[in-house]
Amino acid sequence: MPSTLDWRPGGEFTVGAEDELMLVDQDGGLLGATAAPVLARLRGGRRPHGDVTGEIFVDQVELNTAVCADGEALATSLGGLRQWLIAQGARPMAVGVHPDAPFGTTCMTSSPRYDPIVTELAGLFRTPTAALQVHVALPDTATALVAYRGLRNRLCVLRALAASSPFWHGQDSGLASARAAITRSYPRVTVPPALRSWEEYVTTTDRIVTAAGIPDYTYVWWDLRPQPRLGTLEVRVMDTQTSLARVAGLAAMVQGLARHTVEAPDPHDLPDDVLAANDYRASRYGLDTAVVDVDGAIRPLREVAARTLTESRSALARDDLDRPLDVVESMLLTPSEADRQRELRRRHGMAGLLDDLMTRTTDLDG
Repeated sequence: MPSTLDWRPGGEFTVGAEDELMLVDQDGGLLGATAAPVLARLRGGRRPHGDVTGEIFVDQVELNTAVCADGEALATSLGGLRQWLIAQGARPMAVGVHPDAPFGTTCMTSSPRYDPIVTELAGLFRTPTAALQVHVALPDTATALVAYRGLRNRLCVLRALAASSPFWHGQDSGLASARAAITRSYPRVTVPPALRSWEEYVTTTDRIVTAAGIPDYTYVWWDLRPQPRLGTLEVRVMDTQTSLARVAGLAAMVQGLARHTVEAPDPHDLPDDVLAANDYRASRYGLDTAVVDVDGAIRPLREVAARTLTESRSALARDDLDRPLDVVESMLLTPSEADRQRELRRRHGMAGLLDDLMTRTTDLDG
């Protein structure tokens, strides 16, 4: 087994997050190359609650939280990072795709890691995208693969709940998550394959690394992937969120589902093509569609999401970690974030939408 795929025990269901944010000007436009001085300022100073790093797009940053016991602590960590970012003079916007950035006006970061990616993806980098990537820690490979199977079957729920990027290039994409459509065009951004053993994961990953001519497993960007060096599973389907309360709720969903599916493993793995169909419907319609459920039956996604929420809550409630899930429950009963953005744009225009996104990103009580 290659040393890079040796599992480093991550712990017992702790959580962490990588949160990608756009850097914008006072009108909400992407900074482009002018973000460089802002990023230079961010390289100095003490970072509370985690870390702040640059991203492949110059006008983007990634916030890395501390390892957290639950969703509330994760949101507190992320809130501290956002507060620090603002104090350094940055103006962040949390949105999966910038709503009106022109097509193809990307400004890329140069680094030993990013340069080969930019070369490989060429014109596929049409506009920056931003995700909320949640990690849940597992103690060993056997436990990780059981949780992997359960999370894999339920990724469409997380995609739909977090879908919040209906606009691209100034136009309504018709999708709940335009980010999903953009990243799907990238190589190795796929539904995660069914895995029955750690050896199968190693073999599959080695085969992809060889075929794609990439350095290692970190260039394999499945929607859900093991992170052996961290001892975590990483959920990658969710758009970044303006609301810290929603971040807490979504992180708690991932944490609770990992615990639930380890305690009550799924008897079946949904086929890859079914997962792909579920994912597209969630990306296109959000919660307002039907999908193939874990048992193979077709059900309304809101119904599937409500049961999934119950599964997560039951796993967390005995340790009093389920309070962040209250906001997820409210998300099932209210208009989606994509629909809310559409209504904002209809009533106040694109300028009003951009202002709202900036304001809510910096509202650290939300």
